[in-house]
Amino acid sequence: MRINGIGCSLVDNLYSPVDFGSEAYKRWSGGNNKGTGIITGGLVFGEDLERSSGKKYEEILNEITGEKLIPDKNVGGPAIVALINIAQILNGNSSIGFYGARADDVNGCYIAEKLAPFGINLSGYVVVDGQTPFTDVLSDPSYNNNNGERSFINYIGAAGKLSGRDIPDSFFNADILIYGGTALTPGLHDDLSFLVEKGEEAGCLNFINTVYDFRNQNLNPDKPWPLVGEDYDYRMIDLLIADNEEVGRISGVRTKEEAIVYFAERGVHSVIITHGAEDVICYSDGLFFKEMGVFTIPVSESAGNQMRTLPSGSAADTTGCGDNFAGGVYASTALQLENNSNRKPSLKQAAVWGIISGGFAGLYQGGVYYEKKQGEKLEKLRILFNEYKQQTGCSYE
Repeated sequence: MRINGIGCSLVDNLYSPVDFGSEAYKRWSGGNNKGTGIITGGLVFGEDLERSSGKKYEEILNEITGEKLIPDKNVGGPAIVALINIAQILNGNSSIGFYGARADDVNGCYIAEKLAPFGINLSGYVVVDGQTPFTDVLSDPSYNNNNGERSFINYIGAAGKLSGRDIPDSFFNADILIYGGTALTPGLHDDLSFLVEKGEEAGCLNFINTVYDFRNQNLNPDKPWPLVGEDYDYRMIDLLIADNEEVGRISGVRTKEEAIVYFAERGVHSVIITHGAEDVICYSDGLFFKEMGVFTIPVSESAGNQMRTLPSGSAADTTGCGDNFAGGVYASTALQLENNSNRKPSLKQAAVWGIISGGFAGLYQGGVYYEKKQGEKLEKLRILFNEYKQQTGCSYE
């Protein structure tokens, strides 16, 4: 299978512990900066902080952290983390390419180095002027009676320089096209209709996994988030993966069930909606996947139990769970198509691989699992898959 993904690849910098009660943090909080400051439990763009304050973002960060904290670095981004999980599950039996933008700076070189072992084709990962995208994660483990909380500052940087018109035709030379969290790459997101139309014309499958759209939420907090240009453009989406809040914000309806109806009426061929530890709800019109209608499947009890019983001093980290979920769905779909091209793939089986991939991602720090040997992650996922079959009493063949 030929799989190409597009979107944001960035560096996640985890700063911990940060005191959310400190004067420095309060000075830059949203309450003191007319909606443009740091949001406890939410995300703000570093560029917005710079524009509203007239200060360089690095100065702001140093003030908050006291220049003492050395961050833990990880590769992040909804597109690249999903692709890495696909590569690990398919274990070399695929052609995977990533299209995006980075700068020739420390973070850009860090990402390129970290991506090398996964065998992902980076010829479409262009180097441009500016800064490589990053997200600084400020963590206060003692916040809210020691329940902990995080705040996110995203710097779009080089990712903001790409538009859909910049993407070369080679991207569309694929069986499956993945658009991962394009809300973090504004130019690509605004051209999503253009991209999926080209994908459809090229005979590709268009798969989209969303991310919280902070840009459009800030611009129009009372309006639905735009995903594609017109309602009829939804018919070019073969699979849409989003969480409960995201589908509500995009569709403008209140419940997951209403969101399914919204997307089905507009022609989306299949939908998967996650909601934390609640059941996953799925829909298929039967055109691509063999299932028809709406069904739900539970999350992994084994992964949940392991998160609750992590060793002392460790903590479940949900960073990248959604991105790995999407990668698991895509990998299973690709594998089913590869193994039996004459039979429609099972959305239920694909969703299960998403569930165990997302669950496993909560058992380690960061979104990417770095293997000690090739195939290590797949072995661990197979164990979770077999435990999930026992949990549900289904074979998912």
